[in-house]
Amino acid sequence: MHDFSTMEGKHFKIVECADSKRLMVFLAGTDKTDGKFDFWHVGNAQSSHLLFLNNGRNEWYQRGIPGFGDTHEGTVEKLKALVRYLNVDEVFFVGVSMGGYGAVLYGAALDAKVLAFGYDTKLKIDGSRSHKRMPKDIPEAFPDLRPLIEASKVEVLQIAGECDSLDLLAAAHVYDLSNVNTMTLTGVGHGGAPFIKEFYGLSEFISTWANGEPLPDIVEAGGSVNNSKLVGALYKTFLAFRDRDWAGVKVAAAEAIELDPRHEYSNYMLGTALLEEKSYAESLAPLLISVGSAPHYLGARYRLGRALMLNKRHAYAKVHFAMYLKSNPKAHIVLMMLSDIYMLEGNKALAAKYLAESLECGGDAEKLAKRMAKLAA
Repeated sequence: MHDFSTMEGKHFKIVECADSKRLMVFLAGTDKTDGKFDFWHVGNAQSSHLLFLNNGRNEWYQRGIPGFGDTHEGTVEKLKALVRYLNVDEVFFVGVSMGGYGAVLYGAALDAKVLAFGYDTKLKIDGSRSHKRMPKDIPEAFPDLRPLIEASKVEVLQIAGECDSLDLLAAAHVYDLSNVNTMTLTGVGHGGAPFIKEFYGLSEFISTWANGEPLPDIVEAGGSVNNSKLVGALYKTFLAFRDRDWAGVKVAAAEAIELDPRHEYSNYMLGTALLEEKSYAESLAPLLISVGSAPHYLGARYRLGRALMLNKRHAYAKVHFAMYLKSNPKAHIVLMMLSDIYMLEGNKALAAKYLAESLECGGDAEKLAKRMAKLAA
């Protein structure tokens, strides 16, 4: 007999909703413990019973929820008991990254509906977040989610950014399953939830999904996940990029670009590699393609601004830095770059303004002090 007299602990919190026949479970990503959860505001905007979970040690939910179920099997049984206790008809699981993995893991056990953003479908792939963050002493009880999805009646909507090759690779691993629907987002990196929140409203998106209503038309949706050769080439390019193997990036990116000449991520990595090799003029073309393909891709827009600046195209660089700041106004490096441009143009007032803003936003005090001294000279 499961006891629900205690409705919260360090790793779980239950919020009841009178007369609701629906339970929504929100699973936290990495580094959440001691009563910290993801989706708190988004969850509380839903008209349903809520369960917030975190995993403490970044164990990728391999050993259950401490204080809630303590083991995987115990957690599954506690979830089923909660469903009975609340007398609900529908159960939904939502998570990002490690939380997305947990959402699919438990969603499959309960034959629920799952919304998973940017998550590992196989644990400890080279370069993956589980490979980097999961403690080495934690055994991999569920190394591959595909057989769990196949054996269940779970319904998964997975959302992956096309500018995160690991998330794209993970999504491609299960996208062909009949109970998995996949949406990829161009110009978006890990997770995808922040992008949905900024441009489409995350609370509204989750509510629409849970109600079974048509989702909004995401104009940034991509289609790379169904091209296995492209997914593989992007992953190969990422591994070289991670290792700062700029020659390797150029070779792998060329393969990806041959498969999809406009893909913003391969062009971004190629342009960045050329910048690192100080091939400033050559870097412009791929970075222009990247930004042109995905104008909302801030990483590419920043790199293009740097490339234009290094090619002494200062007026054009300002355009891209200013656009970047509209989405991320506290980006101290971009503020410093703008100050440098205004200094070169002889506009000391604006140069000083952006230096001050950069410092206020956490910029490198030593670098900024040198610039301030030069400005005052």
